[in-house]
Amino acid sequence: MFKLTPRSWLNTLFLVGTLGLALVLVPWKLATQGLRLGEVVVFLVMYSLIGLAITVGYHRLFSHRAFRAAWPVRFLALLFGAAAFENSALAWSSDHRHHHRFVDDPERDPYPVRRGFWYAHWIWVMEATDRPMDSVGDLEQDPLIRWQHRHHFWIGASVAALPVLAVGLLTHNLLGQLILGLLLRIVATHHSTFLINSAAHWFGSQPYTDSNSARDNALLAPFTFGEGYHNYHHMWQWDYRNGPRWYQWDPAKWLIAAGAWVGLTRGLRRVPDTEIQRARVGMEARRLAAALATDALQAKTILEAARVRVDGALSAFQIRLEAWQVKKAQWRAQGPTHAESWSALRGDWKTQRVQLRRDLQAAWADWHRARQLAKRLAVA
Repeated sequence: MFKLTPRSWLNTLFLVGTLGLALVLVPWKLATQGLRLGEVVVFLVMYSLIGLAITVGYHRLFSHRAFRAAWPVRFLALLFGAAAFENSALAWSSDHRHHHRFVDDPERDPYPVRRGFWYAHWIWVMEATDRPMDSVGDLEQDPLIRWQHRHHFWIGASVAALPVLAVGLLTHNLLGQLILGLLLRIVATHHSTFLINSAAHWFGSQPYTDSNSARDNALLAPFTFGEGYHNYHHMWQWDYRNGPRWYQWDPAKWLIAAGAWVGLTRGLRRVPDTEIQRARVGMEARRLAAALATDALQAKTILEAARVRVDGALSAFQIRLEAWQVKKAQWRAQGPTHAESWSALRGDWKTQRVQLRRDLQAAWADWHRARQLAKRLAVA
């Protein structure tokens, strides 16, 4: 039930008020003044900087510790993240960690989609239930995060408004910049973030797990800087990527990886490819088995045999890879005086890797053939 507290009234007035003003003022502005290039540029720049601060900073860095970052990165993430007006990084991370810990629990998940699409989208923010921040002790050790937590509203107001005011005054277009660069940007930032809590738990695919409501939704990725691949994220929340494949739109992962090249980020955590493939095969096998008729024994047998072979190939590859990494670490500890043994070791690994990849490709081919055959037998 909606709880009417001073904090909930403030959140409700801010969320509904900004949306209502935008719905009135933006069409009026476009009808009377048109759209200027400078307004589009300011909107996109502010939207991108603040959205990336939420995705890279609040979410992947602070909430999930998916990587480590130098103080300038943390500082900028805290500055621009505050301008999203989504609370401090400390409170945001606390809510988000509770969400992952109790996902879909109607009582303990801060924004459970089981209570409805719109509850998960933004009603939970209006409700503003006081939740203990008992899962962010690690973040409280950072003085920058403590400073932002104390002053996040004034930091956010300054970062959100001052650049827009400056550009508006310099270009003699203060009203247009305030309507688009400030008001519309606030609304767009809010609801693009909120869509991950609602739409990404409502629409899309579940290629890795169906143990919770999270879904991959590529349509959301461009507006959220890669956050649309939510099924993957809930399966492996500690991975610095949300879209693990090279073609999946995830500018946050590219920015984090680029930071590692210049020493601004480090300790990037990622799931082994073999584990990702195993999860995909497991989900496909479960769905195919459920779709097969009870009398399609031949189809089930073929499907299970193919799955066993894929799993064996993945396991063999992972075991050999781990053994190689151990040997490589040992060689590095010994130093460059063992160049000959290193050359032999590397040559042996290359030979093994070629054969392992062939085995894995053959297993994948068997899996795809078995999947198609199982489907045909089920239909027959």
